[in-house]
Amino acid sequence: MEKTTLFISYLNAIVVMGILIFWVNKNLNIQQHNFEFRESFALCLEAILLIFALYSIIGFHNNTYVKVINYIGFGLHLLATIAMLIFMLVFKMNKLF
Repeated sequence: MEKTTLFISYLNAIVVMGILIFWVNKNLNIQQHNFEFRESFALCLEAILLIFALYSIIGFHNNTYVKVINYIGFGLHLLATIAMLIFMLVFKMNKLF
C-alpha cells in the first residue's frame, strides 16, 4: 500500500507539472490575460495537488489526509484523461489548431 501511495504521488506530480508547463507555455504570448473563474479554480486545484504530492514524496505519505487528497487528485486526472479519450474517439477533428 505504501508503494502505491508513493507511485500515485509521483504520477500526480508529473501530471500537474505537465499541466502547469503547458499552461505557462500557452499563455506566454498573451499581452493582457484576464483570468476566468474556471481557469483560476483549475490552476489552484493543480497547485494544491502539486503541494500535497510533493509533501507525500518528501516523507509524509503515511498521513491519512495526504493520502486522501492524492487519491482524489489521481481520480480527477484519471476521469479527465478518460473523458478526453472518449472525446477523441467520438468526434473527428480535421485540424488541431
